[in-house]
Amino acid sequence: MFNTAAKVLYRSLIELTNNRLTSYLIKNFCESKLSKPMIPLFSKHYRINWNETERTASDFDSLASFFIRDINLNLRPVAKEKNAIVSPVDGVVQTVGMINPNQTFMVKGKDYSFAELTGFKSADHKYNGGCFAVLYLSPRHYHRFHSPVSCTYKKLAELGKRSYPVNTMGLKYGKDVLSKNYRYVYELTRADQQMLMIPVGAMNINSIVQTNTGNRLETGEELGYFSFGSTVILVFEKDMFTPSDNLTEGRELQVGQIIGYAESQEEASAL
Repeated sequence: MFNTAAKVLYRSLIELTNNRLTSYLIKNFCESKLSKPMIPLFSKHYRINWNETERTASDFDSLASFFIRDINLNLRPVAKEKNAIVSPVDGVVQTVGMINPNQTFMVKGKDYSFAELTGFKSADHKYNGGCFAVLYLSPRHYHRFHSPVSCTYKKLAELGKRSYPVNTMGLKYGKDVLSKNYRYVYELTRADQQMLMIPVGAMNINSIVQTNTGNRLETGEELGYFSFGSTVILVFEKDMFTPSDNLTEGRELQVGQIIGYAESQEEASAL
């Protein structure tokens, strides 16, 4: 009873604040110089690690420019082990699971439609029975996302119009937020293996920006950034992926850290 009431209240409050006008006002404020005085307050509240960047709060013109700050990637060494798959983001592991035969997957006790998430129209695809992982970036995390493998890639789809919270409360009380929110669907090809990487926008600020302009990425190379905290979903072909102990719910990850290994069908490094 309590959970039902909490869910209704939560969704009502989110709908009241997550409309076009509110999103527009928040986005414009964050991009304006008026938001600059908020940076030290935000930094203190979220305990931002300034040792990771060569800049200070005064170097940023707005909250938006602060959110997409770069860091010294020498502090994020990319794992070099053969067939290693690495974390594409700094974030927290929210869920790890399998894509079910009925085209659903479960996150925080809720079933999601794989077809709705990805835009795949056919149920006959290589990801049936494959592993997936949901990685959450809070507002305090580094906001850029990188390639988990050396690969060629293409953007299959740009989906969703709204952006609801993707934190633990959002996943628990929100309605299908991962498959409703604004998102990109990338397919990464490594030798003869493929995986999906799906960056998902967060509440109010719907911005996902692709910075890489080619069609090839090395492991750990930047692909794009979010303008606010968000989520990245990874989906692997069936029997392609063996997770490491790092890919455990609640675990903090950093870019370049091993999250598992590809089951080599041939020398994947022959890309």
